[in-house]
Amino acid sequence: GCAEAPGLANLVRFLTEELKEYFSQFGSVQRCQLPFNRDTGFHRRYCWIKFSTPEEVQNVLQKDPHILEGSKLALKQQIRRTRSQRKSQSE
Repeated sequence: GCAEAPGLANLVRFLTEELKEYFSQFGSVQRCQLPFNRDTGFHRRYCWIKFSTPEEVQNVLQKDPHILEGSKLALKQQIRRTRSQRKSQSE
Protein backbone atom coordinates (compact mmCIF):
# COMPACT_ATOMS: atom_id res chain seq x y z
CA GLY A 1 0.00 0.00 0.00
CA CYS A 2 0.86 3.65 -0.20
CA ALA A 3 2.10 5.16 3.06
CA GLU A 4 1.80 8.95 3.11
CA ALA A 5 2.66 11.29 5.94
CA PRO A 6 -0.49 12.58 7.69
CA GLY A 7 -1.84 15.60 5.91
CA LEU A 8 0.50 15.26 2.93
CA ALA A 9 -2.37 14.99 0.45
CA ASN A 10 -3.91 18.17 1.90
CA LEU A 11 -0.56 19.97 1.67
CA VAL A 12 -0.14 18.99 -1.98
CA ARG A 13 -3.69 20.17 -2.73
CA PHE A 14 -3.06 23.49 -0.92
CA LEU A 15 0.23 24.17 -2.72
CA THR A 16 -1.23 23.17 -6.09
CA GLU A 17 -4.21 25.52 -5.63
CA GLU A 18 -1.93 28.36 -4.51
CA LEU A 19 0.29 27.90 -7.58
CA LYS A 20 -2.75 27.70 -9.89
CA GLU A 21 -4.15 30.90 -8.39
CA TYR A 22 -0.85 32.75 -8.81
CA PHE A 23 -0.25 31.65 -12.40
CA SER A 24 -3.86 32.19 -13.51
CA GLN A 25 -3.10 35.93 -13.68
CA PHE A 26 -1.08 35.14 -16.83
CA GLY A 27 -3.60 32.88 -18.55
CA SER A 28 -5.75 29.80 -18.26
CA VAL A 29 -3.95 27.15 -16.18
CA GLN A 30 -4.87 23.74 -17.57
CA ARG A 31 -2.85 21.68 -15.11
CA CYS A 32 -0.55 22.16 -12.15
CA GLN A 33 1.54 19.18 -11.12
CA LEU A 34 3.68 19.32 -7.98
CA PRO A 35 5.67 16.09 -7.58
CA PHE A 36 6.58 14.84 -4.11
CA ASN A 37 9.20 12.33 -3.05
CA ARG A 38 7.23 9.47 -1.50
CA ASP A 39 10.19 8.35 0.60
CA THR A 40 10.89 11.70 2.26
CA GLY A 41 7.47 13.35 2.01
CA PHE A 42 9.04 16.56 0.71
CA HIS A 43 8.19 18.14 -2.62
CA ARG A 44 10.91 17.98 -5.24
CA ARG A 45 11.27 21.77 -5.50
CA TYR A 46 9.73 22.02 -8.96
CA CYS A 47 6.34 21.86 -10.60
CA TRP A 48 4.82 21.80 -14.05
CA ILE A 49 2.25 24.40 -15.07
CA LYS A 50 0.37 23.83 -18.31
CA PHE A 51 -1.29 26.81 -20.00
CA SER A 52 -3.91 26.85 -22.77
CA THR A 53 -1.82 28.70 -25.36
CA PRO A 54 1.83 29.46 -26.19
CA GLU A 55 1.01 33.18 -25.78
CA GLU A 56 0.10 32.59 -22.14
CA VAL A 57 3.44 30.83 -21.63
CA GLN A 58 5.20 33.87 -23.09
CA ASN A 59 3.21 36.17 -20.76
CA VAL A 60 4.54 34.27 -17.75
CA LEU A 61 8.12 34.11 -19.04
CA GLN A 62 8.23 37.86 -19.74
CA LYS A 63 7.51 38.78 -16.13
CA ASP A 64 10.49 38.59 -13.84
CA PRO A 65 10.89 38.07 -10.98
CA HIS A 66 8.07 35.83 -9.81
CA ILE A 67 7.77 35.93 -6.01
CA LEU A 68 5.43 33.57 -4.17
CA GLU A 69 5.29 33.39 -0.36
CA GLY A 70 8.57 35.32 -0.22
CA SER A 71 10.44 32.91 -2.50
CA LYS A 72 11.71 33.78 -5.96
CA LEU A 73 10.56 31.27 -8.56
CA ALA A 74 12.88 30.28 -11.41
CA LEU A 75 10.89 29.57 -14.56
CA LYS A 76 11.93 27.45 -17.51
CA GLN A 77 9.92 26.58 -20.57
CA GLN A 78 9.65 22.86 -21.18
CA ILE A 79 10.06 21.90 -24.81
CA ARG A 80 8.27 18.67 -25.56
CA ARG A 81 10.23 16.22 -27.64
CA THR A 82 8.57 13.97 -30.16
CA ARG A 83 8.91 10.20 -29.94
CA SER A 84 11.39 10.18 -32.83
CA GLN A 85 13.59 12.75 -31.04
CA ARG A 86 13.58 10.68 -27.84
CA LYS A 87 14.32 7.48 -29.76
CA SER A 88 17.26 9.00 -31.68
CA GLN A 89 18.81 10.31 -28.44
CA SER A 90 18.66 6.90 -26.78
CA GLU A 91 20.49 5.15 -29.61
